[in-house]
Amino acid sequence: MKLYEVYERLDSLAPFDSAESWDNVGLMYGDPLQEIGSVVVALDPFFDVIEYARDHSVDLIITHHPLVFKPLSNIDLSVSIGRKISMLAEFHIALVSMHTNLDMSRGGVSDTLARELGLLEVEDHGLMRIGLVGEACRLDEWVRSLPFEYARIVDSKKQVHKVGVCPGSGMDLWVEAFKAGCDTFVTGDVRYHSAVDAWEAGLNVVDLGHSETEALVVDPLADMLRQVLDGVDIYAFEQRSLIKYVHIQEKET
Repeated sequence: MKLYEVYERLDSLAPFDSAESWDNVGLMYGDPLQEIGSVVVALDPFFDVIEYARDHSVDLIITHHPLVFKPLSNIDLSVSIGRKISMLAEFHIALVSMHTNLDMSRGGVSDTLARELGLLEVEDHGLMRIGLVGEACRLDEWVRSLPFEYARIVDSKKQVHKVGVCPGSGMDLWVEAFKAGCDTFVTGDVRYHSAVDAWEAGLNVVDLGHSETEALVVDPLADMLRQVLDGVDIYAFEQRSLIKYVHIQEKET
């Protein structure tokens, strides 16, 4: 299958023209006429992903986060983006990124996060999904029931019932979630002053981490690709968060 044919199948799953205006999605590197026999799906175009593709003779990397966000004025091999482009060229590996178009698409990142949280009667609000929990409960009780290793919470003392979710850095959507009647908003990269504003408005906030709320889509996307890319081997790259939490003991007084 040619790269342009793979691209067309990806576009049918998550139309590239549906991405946010500030985003950069689609072909990051590669020849549309290149033959594609194998694909690896990953969250980020990290060096170890490119090395994995090289070691497994993979022809195409599909990532969520783009390699290039803004136009490059040069390709400097002393910086990481230049070295990555050089590696892709050397090993004849193409790269396509599906970012906000995958966030909002059916079965994409937002849907996957809502499903992981066990939300019911989920409604589509673009980058955000809104759904209900099975039984209203305290925020700390609900968070402890989630399949995540950690969470940062802002507790407004509201019972969790109607929840808005946006994967990645979605805190800008808290006002929209609040206006839609949500008592709780889940995202990553929660900023302090935004959290204060939400708390004072009476909205619970849950920060599950940027990569943690997005990496969930890697396996489901790989499964979707297996259904639409006949004869192409599909791999899923397991990536752990770069951010580690270290417990600091209380100082003796």
